[in-house]
Amino acid sequence: MDINEKLYETYSLFTEIKGECSCKLIDELNMSELTLRQIEYIKKFDQYDCVTTSVLARDLELSKPSVTEMIKKFVKLECIYKQKCNEDGRVYYLHLTEKGKCIARFDEIAIKRVVDRIIASLEEEEINDLIRLLSKVK
Repeated sequence: MDINEKLYETYSLFTEIKGECSCKLIDELNMSELTLRQIEYIKKFDQYDCVTTSVLARDLELSKPSVTEMIKKFVKLECIYKQKCNEDGRVYYLHLTEKGKCIARFDEIAIKRVVDRIIASLEEEEINDLIRLLSKVK
């Protein structure tokens, strides 16, 4: 086996590990009930501490009824929760739950899990070598 094949095989195994970590996280967060577009909307939620339906509809360039339906689904899936405004009882603020925050930050969490597996598998010197080598790839 030549060096290209070895590198390809090794890198493929590494991406499999990331895939395993990602799949496990998808199952843990019950993300299979969400479309990619809905996941992107949850990521948009993460840009706010709290947001109203009207502001979200404007920022997502969607109709208010569309956003209202999406919010109902997200509440049912426990990704967001609604909080009534003290000053105006007609207004609700939307907040991400911990589950919603994890979905919004999915890529970051999946990478952290890969890093945890690397740390559990390698000695400190090997980790430093890996960091040095990967840092050369630009």
